[in-house]
Amino acid sequence: MPRGERAYVIAMCAIIGGAFAYAACQWGQWPRLMYFPLAGELAFGPRNAVSIVYLGLVAWGIGGAICGALVGAILCRAVPRSWPDRAYHLFGAWALTAVVLAGGYYTWGLWPW
Repeated sequence: MPRGERAYVIAMCAIIGGAFAYAACQWGQWPRLMYFPLAGELAFGPRNAVSIVYLGLVAWGIGGAICGALVGAILCRAVPRSWPDRAYHLFGAWALTAVVLAGGYYTWGLWPW
């Protein structure tokens, strides 16, 4: 497999994994890092105080991107020859779909219902 194709597959898998983890941690209520600006503390559990959860969401997203990149690297290692163009198109389409779904999930959560 050429180097550019390998990098593309790994990058698309990283985007898919990062978008999934970023949205799934909120939907699944996974424990995440919270910053309490009034107290100046970081914690993993909710408290009865003003908190910023974005750091935890980004941490889950980075972790998901790392796991996705590892999956992509394993796929490239398992099938070392060049893949058909349709496979690369599917990886790109899934990456775009993952970003749109994760963004749509958060947009829906902000909608004034």
